[in-house]
Amino acid sequence: MGWFTPECPIDREMKDWIEGSFQWLIEEFGADTIRNARTVEASDEFFPDNFSGDVASVKSVLRRVCGYMGVEYATVELEFFDDEGPGDPHPLAMIEGSGSNACGLYEFRHNRHVISIGESLLKNPERLIATIAHELAHARLIGEDRLDDDEDDHEYLADLTTIFFGLGIFTANSLFMFEQFTNTNYQGWRQQRAGYIEEDTAGYALALYAYLRNETNPAWMNLVNRNVRYYLKKSLKFLEKTNDTSLSKL
Repeated sequence: MGWFTPECPIDREMKDWIEGSFQWLIEEFGADTIRNARTVEASDEFFPDNFSGDVASVKSVLRRVCGYMGVEYATVELEFFDDEGPGDPHPLAMIEGSGSNACGLYEFRHNRHVISIGESLLKNPERLIATIAHELAHARLIGEDRLDDDEDDHEYLADLTTIFFGLGIFTANSLFMFEQFTNTNYQGWRQQRAGYIEEDTAGYALALYAYLRNETNPAWMNLVNRNVRYYLKKSLKFLEKTNDTSLSKL
C-alpha cells in the first residue's frame, strides 16, 4: 500500500541533478575511483602529521589531500590571503553579509594549480581540509579541462567531487558551523556558512556515495554532523529500500 515506503528527503529536480552529476563523475574519473576511494576521516590514520597552524603544517595537509584527490602535489602552489575581516566587530553585527565567505580560491596559472587559503583556516584544521579538497576539486575539473569555470553549477559540482573522492565528511561538516566568538570587547557565538551545496543535498550525495559502494550502514556515518546525518540516514534508507536511482551499485 506504500504506507511504509521510505520517502526521498530531497525534491526530484535536485535528486536528478545529483545522480546525473555522479554519473558524469564516474564517466570522467572511472568507477574504480569511487569504488576504491578511502573515506577520509579526521584521524591520525589519514593525517598523521602534527598540525601547529603554520605554513609547514598546511603544506603537510595539502600533500595528504592531494593524494586522496589524485592531484600531483608538485603541480600545486600554495598561497594565503587575509580573510579575518574587521578586527573588533560587535558580535551581533552581520559577519558574513549575504552568501558564503570565500575560504579558498583556485586559479590555473602558468600550468600550475594555485590554491589560495584564507588565513583564518590556520585555526581550524578540519575546515582547512574541506577547503583544500574543494579547491583541488577545481583542479580536477577546471585545471584538467573537464569543465569550464563559467559553468553555472561548477562550484556545486566541486563540492560533489569532494564527496566522490572520499572527502565528504569534511565537506558536510563545514557547510554550517557555530563558532565561539571572542575579541577584546565581546564574547559569544556566531554562525558561519561555508561550501555551496545545502545540508540535505550533502546528505543525499553521501548516501549515494555509500549506496554505490554497497555500504548499507557505514561506520563513518556517525562522524557526519547531526543535520547532514539526518538526511544521510533517510536517503540511504530510501535508496536501499526502493533502489529508486538512475545509478547501479558498483
